[in-house]
Amino acid sequence: MLPDKTNEPAPINTKAIITSMILMFIIVHVGFHATYIKHFPEFKGFAWLHHIHGALMGAWVLLLVIQPILIHKQKFAAHRFLGKLSYIIAPLIIISMFFVARENYQTGVLKKTAVEVMAVQSITWMQLFMFVLFYSLAIYFRKYSYKHMRFIIGIAIVMLGPPINRILFSYFPEIGIANILLIALYLKTAVAAALFLSDIIKKKNWVPYLIVLSAFVLADIVYYARHSVAWQTFGRFVVNNLY
Repeated sequence: MLPDKTNEPAPINTKAIITSMILMFIIVHVGFHATYIKHFPEFKGFAWLHHIHGALMGAWVLLLVIQPILIHKQKFAAHRFLGKLSYIIAPLIIISMFFVARENYQTGVLKKTAVEVMAVQSITWMQLFMFVLFYSLAIYFRKYSYKHMRFIIGIAIVMLGPPINRILFSYFPEIGIANILLIALYLKTAVAAALFLSDIIKKKNWVPYLIVLSAFVLADIVYYARHSVAWQTFGRFVVNNLY
């Protein structure tokens, strides 16, 4: 294992990060335009919960784009201020993700069995888990830019799942729901794997991206085990105690 020298000044390719975050921003907005934004201003069929969740996620995506720009422009005071603002936004996002998951379950069981709905929610719950994990690690290592940046990028990868699903559902429905879900899962894991391998090849500290990649692999495993006794037992616990 390579020694961690991330507490020392090191050049960061902010231009590449900014470009990646702008690409993520575009993907998010293309995906949610198809299922949410295009309904402006009436937004028929949407509850206030969806608007609150959408506003929070929109704010988070903007943070992901703005923060590396501030670093590139050496606006470190503004970067730290927005970082502290995330202490408020991130918990609210976690809460909104939970309530959206609960509403999706409650509406889902009106059309499908509880087992099927909780199986689908394996994706949602793993997204929630990874958001909490990566954000917690990013804040813990906030003084170590090397690790902090990689866990924030992990969050950005998590953000790709929902819009990619919506893009494929809306524009390529012939692919089929089952295949679309797998494409989004595999794509996120592939991105994490590519970043992990890049750090190995460049002989950098690969541990942060190993954690990120392991989380996405775990999410894939959970999806394949979504009908298992273990996951359904977890689901019943969630329904009985939280939903």
